Amino acid sequence: MISNDIQPKCQSWFYPIVIDDYNLRPSLSYLNCIAIFYLGEGDGQYRKIPITLIYNFSIPLLSDYFTIECEDPNKKNFYPKLPYISIHYNRNIRQRLENIKKEDDDFNILVLGLDSISRLQFQRMLPQTYKYITNQLNGIVLKGLLID
Repeated sequence: MISNDIQPKCQSWFYPIVIDDYNLRPSLSYLNCIAIFYLGEGDGQYRKIPITLIYNFSIPLLSDYFTIECEDPNKKNFYPKLPYISIHYNRNIRQRLENIKKEDDDFNILVLGLDSISRLQFQRMLPQTYKYITNQLNGIVLKGLLID
């Protein structure tokens, strides 16, 4: 059953955000953080939805793509504005997937493409995600493109 799937917990060793079971929260109490979600479909204009993050309080992921802006009031640490990509929980999509009969499903390949980020940057910024994709899902990382 797909609806019972729980997204793996994702926490960066250098950035104070935790994504756990389709929820987002800051991991440090003294930071002022804002998540900016981008809502929309296709080539149309996306709406930006900024939400202030509060320590020990999780908010659900509103979209697959969002950025995080964190500020240290003590000015001891600098946190750049970083883009995040996640698989957010969408009830309609999950219900459609549950209704697919396994014998009718001829597809067994998933292509995950990340644009505007290098493979090495992906490995540095999302080491647990990279490990999960390559080890748990037996994913193949393409390291170059050869065009004849």
